[in-house]
Amino acid sequence: MASIEKIISIAKRRGFVWPSSEIYGGLSGFFDYGPLGFLLKTKIENFWREFFLKEDNIFEIQTCTIMPEKVWEASGHLKDFIDPLTQCKKCNSFFRADDLIQEKTGKVVEGLEPAELTKLLRENGIKCPKCDGELSEVRIFNLMLSTQVSPVKGNLAYLRPETAQGIFVNFKNILNATRAKLPFGIAQVGVSYRNEISPRQFLIRLREFRQMEIEYFIHPKRLNDCPNFEKYASTKIRILTREQQEKGEKEAIELTA
Repeated sequence: MASIEKIISIAKRRGFVWPSSEIYGGLSGFFDYGPLGFLLKTKIENFWREFFLKEDNIFEIQTCTIMPEKVWEASGHLKDFIDPLTQCKKCNSFFRADDLIQEKTGKVVEGLEPAELTKLLRENGIKCPKCDGELSEVRIFNLMLSTQVSPVKGNLAYLRPETAQGIFVNFKNILNATRAKLPFGIAQVGVSYRNEISPRQFLIRLREFRQMEIEYFIHPKRLNDCPNFEKYASTKIRILTREQQEKGEKEAIELTA
């Protein structure tokens, strides 16, 4: 049994997580937390709050998970929150084209146009991982889940794919309520939704998941005015820069703040 399969087996047996609605067949990418899983999740969230929100200039809020279409038009999500989709012509399974190409070639191809991805699928002889069938041409798929709000036709809304937008639309409300001065942060813990093409890796890529997020706001003319900077200036962090990722490099480098 592979290590991930062992983890899944233990998690289900001991009550950490179970596939949601499993007795009715369930849906891929959705999990329910059992007694131990809920306790573990709560401990992680509380630790996150204690560690990151202890500063006086970070405010936690909770916003709605459903927001009107205009929000997502303004943010660019309706246009750009997308993944490249390909479908097996034999078994009709769906896959992210860039994932298949990266697994086959080791190259990071995120951001390429559908036509370029289709060409790479063909050049590398990539077939369906499930049945070895031929894959379709790549097309764009929007990851946002929509819903109809009220009986009014066309009153479209979307389940948030990330918690950030609830923070941004309440920026002015936070200013008015707290009289905060830049720089300051706004935090949120909550559920987000993404209509993933192929949920996988157990709890790693889900269609419903929780996020813990902080958006930190600074004055554009005072970029170096950072409270407590000296406290963290020598802290080393391991990152993969954008340039490294574009080159397909996998070894992180260490930098200080």
